[in-house]
Amino acid sequence: MSSKWSANVKLCRNKIVGKMGEDMGAEYLKTNGFRVLERNFRTRFGEIDIVAQKGREYFFVEVKTRTQTDFGSSLESLPFFRINRLKKMALFYVQKKKIPDSFMHLSLLGIDGSGVQQQITFLPDIVE
Repeated sequence: MSSKWSANVKLCRNKIVGKMGEDMGAEYLKTNGFRVLERNFRTRFGEIDIVAQKGREYFFVEVKTRTQTDFGSSLESLPFFRINRLKKMALFYVQKKKIPDSFMHLSLLGIDGSGVQQQITFLPDIVE
């Protein structure tokens, strides 16, 4: 197998796992009383996985999915620069939609495991 082919297979697998994780994350939020407003909302800074609302509060959710924990859990896989980018994307969203940013939460939804053994963890506020 060529390394280019192998890299393409890995990229496709990661996209499939990521999409499945985002689907599970959206369902989890709906089940827990959130209204999913947007999925894969694109900005010039990147893409917000899920924008959800509960009451008057808005949650900008980064979904991280790990099928194996050899390199740490899903919650350990969000570097600081990604948090800053999520903040920029959320601010762009609230300005565009004219939403008061005082009702804004930057959130992380982690999914670990595969098959029927998945653990979902939701952290509604990853920054103060």
